[in-house]
Amino acid sequence: MTVPVCAQFGFRTALLPAVIMAAALALAACNRAPEDKPAEPAGKPKEGEVTISAETQTRLGFAVDKPRRIAPIRFIEATAAIAPDPARIAHIAPLARGRLARIHVQVGDSVNQGAPLFEYDNIELGEAIGDYMAEFADLRRDVANLHHAQHMLERGQLLLEKEAIAEKEVHIREAEQRVAEAAVANRQARIARVKEKLYRFGMTEEQIDELSTHYEKAFRREASYTVVRAPISGVIIKREGAPGEVVGPEKEVLAIADLSSVWTLVDIYEKDLRQVRRGTAAEINVEAYPGETFRGTISYVSDLLDPETRTAKARVEIPNPHGKLKLGMFATVRLRALAVNGSGMVMAIPSSAVQQIDGQPSVFVKLDPVTFSRRKVKLGPVSGDLVEVAEGLTGDEHLVTTGSFTLKSEFLKEQLTQGQGQ
Repeated sequence: MTVPVCAQFGFRTALLPAVIMAAALALAACNRAPEDKPAEPAGKPKEGEVTISAETQTRLGFAVDKPRRIAPIRFIEATAAIAPDPARIAHIAPLARGRLARIHVQVGDSVNQGAPLFEYDNIELGEAIGDYMAEFADLRRDVANLHHAQHMLERGQLLLEKEAIAEKEVHIREAEQRVAEAAVANRQARIARVKEKLYRFGMTEEQIDELSTHYEKAFRREASYTVVRAPISGVIIKREGAPGEVVGPEKEVLAIADLSSVWTLVDIYEKDLRQVRRGTAAEINVEAYPGETFRGTISYVSDLLDPETRTAKARVEIPNPHGKLKLGMFATVRLRALAVNGSGMVMAIPSSAVQQIDGQPSVFVKLDPVTFSRRKVKLGPVSGDLVEVAEGLTGDEHLVTTGSFTLKSEFLKEQLTQGQGQ
């Protein structure tokens, strides 16, 4: 069947818009720029390298730093022994002569401030107690005399009003009252002087008041015993005397050392003296705590040299809050001394950039936004947050500090994967 010409023309006209639209879409697709994609490493990382995406670096807070040039730090090593700080030692002796009754502590014991140390029969305290009680008895007599004089004066004044006695007699009685008042005041001053002596021997106001109301011999005997208490907290480092021995102010019975801070005296050779000064940092190691370092500073450098050893003493003060350092311990002391002028500068990097891989100090150098290379380095002394680098870097690398441990983990994981694939 033959299709009419008008019908053919209409069919083609209906298809034309669809063809034009398809062509337009194809042209737009050809002209569209390809979408940007995150940079990815081409192929597998090379040996010694590791890759971390930019997103992961941002999430973990990666940070980089460059090597620095610093004055070299050198160490002076010496041996020494732990000793007490003389300013922290309490030397304890009786306040007066007496006989030791009991000692409560031994050498090496730890005591708290106020703890009883020893007791002794205080001869002078016993005498002072006797004087106090005698003066107190005399005070009672003087007070009684005063009361009698006051009564006689009042009686005389009444009789004088009735003209029963002469005025001269009243004047005599007034003088007797004033004498009695002076006697009481004098006795009170003598008692105050004796009480001060009792206070110095450690008696309290309550104990002294008891002397005024108790007269039993047994009580007076007990009161003459003095208990000496610890003036500071610390460790007993000396004990002298035994119960029954006569002691006095000239005889030291005990010594207490506060070991919250201790000393060590280091011999500094003459050639090293210009590198050591007050405030120089020191590191102390003892055999009792291997791997643990105690830190202190030099507080004093002697101005005198030992003529035989040609050394000067340097005193290092070491905080010891936990009491780990014991008196007499042998210690190895490392003093951080600035290098002398003219020794030049050395390269140093942040300690946080260093990771131990297979027992070898290593750092990670940033090669591009996602690629990092492991570098083996040879380290020198540590100076605060920096560590010297003797070999392995040129000085212009960008080293990973924060995030270096993550790189180490990924690096070891990559090594394990490569080993399994071989």
